[in-house]
Amino acid sequence: MIESPYTVRNLVGFIARHHQTKAADHKAEYEATAREILAKIDSNSVFKGALNDFTLNNKAVYTYNSVCAAVASRLIIRNLKLNARVKALGRSEIVSSLISSLSDGVPYKVYRYDIVSFYESINRDKLLSLIRRKSLCSNKTLELIESLFQVFNEMGVQGLPRGLDVSAYLSELYLADFDEHVKRLSHVSFYARFVDDIVVITNHIVDEDITSDVRSFLSDELTLHEGDESSYKRGGFVIGAAEPTVPRVAVSKKIDYLGYEFKIFNCYSESKDFRPKRRIEIDISSHKVAKIKSRISKSFLTYCHSRKAAADYNLLARRIKALTGNYEIHSSGTNVKIKTGIYYNYHFKTDRERCSLYLLDAMLKRLLFSTSHPLNLRIVKALSLTRRRALSKFSFYNGFYNKIYYSFSYQELKKIRKGWS
Repeated sequence: MIESPYTVRNLVGFIARHHQTKAADHKAEYEATAREILAKIDSNSVFKGALNDFTLNNKAVYTYNSVCAAVASRLIIRNLKLNARVKALGRSEIVSSLISSLSDGVPYKVYRYDIVSFYESINRDKLLSLIRRKSLCSNKTLELIESLFQVFNEMGVQGLPRGLDVSAYLSELYLADFDEHVKRLSHVSFYARFVDDIVVITNHIVDEDITSDVRSFLSDELTLHEGDESSYKRGGFVIGAAEPTVPRVAVSKKIDYLGYEFKIFNCYSESKDFRPKRRIEIDISSHKVAKIKSRISKSFLTYCHSRKAAADYNLLARRIKALTGNYEIHSSGTNVKIKTGIYYNYHFKTDRERCSLYLLDAMLKRLLFSTSHPLNLRIVKALSLTRRRALSKFSFYNGFYNKIYYSFSYQELKKIRKGWS
């Protein structure tokens, strides 16, 4: 069994990554913090009083309020990763592989599933038993996990709390066997799961619905959302073989997955690849478009309720920049910078004709200038024509296709996002 050691030297590295600094620049300070963490781990108190919660989209979300707890959490993840070797694919990796499978010209069947109240439904006792049975960590790490679960019990948390990095990794461990069982089903040519969002493709038309098998592989506490009779969440849907004679404008089916809408055609694309590929068009999903529209409206409403000082207008402009453009954020607990924004979040998008970007730009213009929009009168009273014209220069279409980039500090991003919650 491999373990990341419980030593001051090792923990200093975790602390430096948490603060996104170099360990050598704060050696004495970080060594003192490391000794404090080790002492709290030995006394089973590192997680006590270390969790804060808030409500997001009507669900409880948790964060650590101390460096000690955050570092101990990263240590748990590190030690489990060294032995479990469970690696969750990123969103871009999954979407890229899905596009390749959907582009195949042969007939296939697509299924979409999602798990009801995923994090809240995970059985912590079964999770601990799984970790013990597979010998995924030392007794010391197991005791650290148990001390964290004890805090969950005291706080009345069901399952695994949303928002914590350790919850994300433990949930992957919990479903690792489920993933393998589904992948091994007869006829399955593609399988992917992103947290609780699942897509399966069978490699040819089969009469038998795989849903009952998928459901049987889940732990008793986890259940699938039921779809409508015609929904691909329930019985899947069939995509016929691609043919060169099928009209290019005839969309066979549409599916939404991971923020994208995939339009699947029964004709070949104009690709010059050796193997002909089915035509696939990709746009931002209607759900994500609605979420962006909501953030646009909230940005203006927040300004309308403000003192309308110069600082308030500057914050509004930064919010519109963040929505229409691109910027960098730091990955939690690391020094890795992640590019995000309208292009980097949806860079697989291909549809350019009357696409979602046009809809978003049209909404922004209507808010600023159209008297038919219900918010326009309030915005006109709050913003001068000069300022409205300045804001109208921001464009989702330009932000995407020109990859327009902005720079925001960590504190600026906190203020920007606060207006969207």
